[in-house]
Amino acid sequence: MNRHLKIAFFMAPLLALGAYYLTGKLMYPKEAALQQQKLHLLGQCMPTENACIFTLGDLEIKLISNQQKQQQQLAAITNKPVANLSIALGKSTDFKQFPMMKSDNGKYWQIRLDESDNILNYNELRMAFVFQDKSYFAESLVIFNGN
Repeated sequence: MNRHLKIAFFMAPLLALGAYYLTGKLMYPKEAALQQQKLHLLGQCMPTENACIFTLGDLEIKLISNQQKQQQQLAAITNKPVANLSIALGKSTDFKQFPMMKSDNGKYWQIRLDESDNILNYNELRMAFVFQDKSYFAESLVIFNGN
């Protein structure tokens, strides 16, 4: 083994560790804060199958959907009380924010639909809320009845 190869074997791990350290230092604090406030989706978001769960730490929000009065409904159930929950559904870049109804304990939220609303036509979801005086959000593709 020649001298250049020995130096390369010695320097490569040091350069890798240095790059790892600098990457952590150069990440902007605002981006890091956003990553700490965005909920993560477990699997796919399919509310009609009760399979739309967002988590962040020990906070969990489950979206469920079923049909009532010939209209598909959408509700959010949280394991901890949240405030000011807002849900918007969209197609491509057009989003519609729906008014929300909530329970007294802040753990059950449901969108209020007009007679003309049909949530089956939407394929994207955005959600925002306040928990312990911090704002959180989630966004995902959403699948209603296999659309």
